[in-house]
This record gives sequence, structure tokens and C-alpha cells, in this order.
Amino acid sequence: MGKGSQFLLLSWKNLVLLKRAPVRTFFQIAMPLFFIVILVLLRAFVVKDKHEPSVTYSAFDVNKLPPDLTGETQWKMAFAPDTSDVRQVMETVAANLSLFNVTGFRSEDEMVRVLVSEEQNRNKPSNDALFLGGIAFNKSLNSGDIIYKIRLSSKSKKNYKQKKKGFGTDPSANWNTQFTFPVFQVPGPRNVNSTFGGPPHYFEEGFLSLQRAVDFAIIKYKGNMTDVNTVVSVKRFPYPDCTDDPLIIAIQTTLPLLLMLSLIFTALNIVRDIVYEKEKKLKVRKFDSE
Repeated sequence: MGKGSQFLLLSWKNLVLLKRAPVRTFFQIAMPLFFIVILVLLRAFVVKDKHEPSVTYSAFDVNKLPPDLTGETQWKMAFAPDTSDVRQVMETVAANLSLFNVTGFRSEDEMVRVLVSEEQNRNKPSNDALFLGGIAFNKSLNSGDIIYKIRLSSKSKKNYKQKKKGFGTDPSANWNTQFTFPVFQVPGPRNVNSTFGGPPHYFEEGFLSLQRAVDFAIIKYKGNMTDVNTVVSVKRFPYPDCTDDPLIIAIQTTLPLLLMLSLIFTALNIVRDIVYEKEKKLKVRKFDSE
């Protein structure tokens, strides 16, 4: 028996089974249609799309630490390696950002161990200055290319103050550097009312201010300059006019569930029929009547 004959025989068997169980056949057809009707009704009567105008944002300065970090807490900065040229640059950074002081370490690993240890004990009351983060340089500043890393806490200070949640309990509390775009993208700009761009909070956590301060300190050191007469401002990219369609968000999250619910009855019946045929050792054969 060829493949085509096997397919026709299987189709004939399924049609016979559907005719013998009309109630079951009705639900196998009606359930997918029911969930399709739900989506159509949501589009027609409940969820409406609307046109959103273009959005532009104002610029903001990053020459100082953000207001969220300039309250009662005194901040200090760690750096590695603890060499004379790096210390000179970091002291310039501390002066620009009004930091309490800077602390040097022999290596980046040692610096990270101290930062993690302080982070774990941060809930204990203390009047000492806290580490805002650390700056790790990979080589001497007298070399050609200078590469450095800004090591901040994995726990969002902004989210921690507002929600009292630890790292990992809230998706917006970490930096999400492994993603270029959100897992579920929405039409329009993210955090449309935020001048600074929303999570991850690069400005509110002090990252942008530190980056600008370190760059200017390196320029002063390498150029033997007393000041850099350059103003750096940052602003979000403008977003063009778009269509805000909440149904897209609903489909992204609920469509897999709707598909599963609409086909679960059919899948269960298929499994039941196959198990019954195996138990009874049934085989399908079609005999032509003469």
C-alpha cells in the first residue's frame, strides 16, 4: 500500500469516527472557533488602537551625580590597580562628583570582593561612606589605548528604595546587559514620560555621570590640562508618530494559551483513540464491495 493510499485510508477512518461521535465532533470544531470569536470581539468592541503623536525629549546634564544619589548618603569610589597615575585620575573624578574619597586596590578581583562584601552588609546601620562602585583599568594610563570598566552594584538603588525588593525579584532591578531590546516589545517609546529612559537606570544609578567624569579626568591627565571647556548633555532619541495597539501586547502573552486551550480537547481524544486501538489491537482495512 502506497503512501497516498495510507493517507486516504486514515482520512476515511477519521471521518467514520467523527460521524459516530457527533457531540465530540461538535466540541472539536466549536472550541477553536470559540477562542477565535473571542479575539475578534476583543478587536471589534473592547480593544481599540489609537494614533500617538511623535515624542521628543529634553536634554539633561551628566556633570554631577543624579539627585537620587546626592542625599544624606556619602559615597566613595573604588578603583584598581592602585598606581600613581590611576590614583591621580580617580582623585580628579572624586573632586568633580563631590565624592567622599577614593580607595585603591591592587587588582580588580580584590576590588570586586570588597564591593560584594559591603553590598551584602549594606542593611546594617553605619555612618561610614558607602561604595558607589568601582573603576577597573586594564593597563597603565601612559599606554596608547586606555580601557576601563565601571563596576556598579547588580542591585538597582532606585528600585530598591521604591519597592524594597532585592536583585532578581524584579526584572527592572538589574541591568539586563544581555538584551539589546526588551523580550516583549511594545509600540511606542519605552517609559514615554521618563526623560532619562527608564530601566535600566543608567542616569539614576550614576553610570553616565561616572563615565563622563572618568573620560574628562583621563583627558586632563593625558593632555596635562587644568580644565576641559566642553559641555556634555544627553537626551533620548525622539520617537516618530505610531499606532498604539494594546491587542498586540495581549496576543504576545495570551495567544499560546488560547491555542493550547482550543486544541486540548482534540489532542486528548486523539490520544484516547490511539490507546484504545493499541489495547484492542485493531487495524484499519477498507474492503471494496463488488
